[in-house]
Amino acid sequence: MYTKNQSIRELVDKNRILIAAHRGTCGGNVVQNTCLAYKNALLHGADMIEVDASMTTDKVFYAFHNGEEPLELGIDRDIRTMSSEEVEKLFTLNSLRQVCGQKLEHLEDVLEHFRGKCLINIDRSWFYWKEIIALLDRMDMKDQILLKSGVEEELLKELEESGTGIMYMPIMKSPEEWDIIQKYDINVAAAELIFTDLDSEFLSPEFMGRLKKAGIAPWVNAITLNDEIILSGLLDDNNAIKIGFDETWGKLIDLGFEIIQTDWPALLKGYISNKSNEK
Repeated sequence: MYTKNQSIRELVDKNRILIAAHRGTCGGNVVQNTCLAYKNALLHGADMIEVDASMTTDKVFYAFHNGEEPLELGIDRDIRTMSSEEVEKLFTLNSLRQVCGQKLEHLEDVLEHFRGKCLINIDRSWFYWKEIIALLDRMDMKDQILLKSGVEEELLKELEESGTGIMYMPIMKSPEEWDIIQKYDINVAAAELIFTDLDSEFLSPEFMGRLKKAGIAPWVNAITLNDEIILSGLLDDNNAIKIGFDETWGKLIDLGFEIIQTDWPALLKGYISNKSNEK
């Protein structure tokens, strides 16, 4: 359970494993990246919600993953090329491809709605880095928000120069990127590790130990985006359901991951609780 002003490290020390809900928890008439989906995720036991950010041509932020326009809005156009006036005319589609009464929600409104309620990971914001940092700084929710991006020096420099001190998580695809990150005076609170197989150096006790010694929580994406993209060496959500929780989520925990992103928070929460009760 999140308590206001608790850091990620304090929560990990308390709960051992934190659950991040990918775009909230959606299905039926609950649309991804909406307050309803995020609330649903918390009801399913998530500690953190992942919120995508997209900015319109007139610099209005929405909680939306660009590229999902055909699926979620029924249009073949990137909303980043649209004005907020155009976006406001759109209605979302539910999981049955039926038009529903829900519209895309302003990012500021989403953040305000969950002020003091949970941790919030901001994704897909590196296209408008300066603007998103300014917005998040203005919201004054530094104890809740975890901003992430790929390891690009231009982004790291901009974050350092902003002086906001916001919690940050690099998306790392190779151990060498850790050396780049350490050159910057930024508040690294977690590290998202991408690996395609279990021979990755990321999974060595030495590398995990370096992160944890620095107070950084290792994050893994157990989400299964599709049948081609591998984010966690196939120790993912689909295989958890197909093969078994011990063989997948359990292995991620044994490897030392402290934050697990999933599309099925209730299943993961139940598994973690049962494992704790067995001890």
